[in-house]
Amino acid sequence: MTIYTLSPSSLNLLEECPRCFYLQVVKKVRRPSGPMSSIPIKMDSIIKKYFDVYRKKGILPPLIKGKIKGVLPLDMPKTLYYEDNDDGVKLKGLPDEYLQTENKSIVPFDHKTKSKAPEETHPSYQLQLDCYTFLLLMNGYKTENFGYLAYYHPEQCEIHNGMDVQVNIIKVKTNPERVKKPLKRLLKS
Repeated sequence: MTIYTLSPSSLNLLEECPRCFYLQVVKKVRRPSGPMSSIPIKMDSIIKKYFDVYRKKGILPPLIKGKIKGVLPLDMPKTLYYEDNDDGVKLKGLPDEYLQTENKSIVPFDHKTKSKAPEETHPSYQLQLDCYTFLLLMNGYKTENFGYLAYYHPEQCEIHNGMDVQVNIIKVKTNPERVKKPLKRLLKS
């Protein structure tokens, strides 16, 4: 019997604010939020469709070609699940993308849009990639303890000639064991 269905974002909420987590997950009272720009949502949709075109061709998209090694695997699930029936916790994750490495491992590849290239990895992105690595392992995939964050950002340009979008890819070490810390914290409460 599932008591809680969690995601990387809800685990991040537990780490940030246990009270907010309790209100959202247990009491179903969400934190208030202000208006959100729809540009990142549209960018995410465009990027995913762009990747789908090149996946069908069996090659990496030109925007990332030469920046990483591997291929975009076919037939990967959109959502990964792990359920522990003993404690009633179900974890689900929706990686933006996967990359199959040269040694046939599957690693998470996540898209982020920013105004400029980042200087460091945000802790919430770290936990997100840790969750995806954990979920890949729990679903029987051969994986490694790393994932990729692709940061898409505009450069100064003559907009009438087309928006100049650059991508910086950061390889992030992952540790699926870190996922167990917030889960244990939740189960103790």
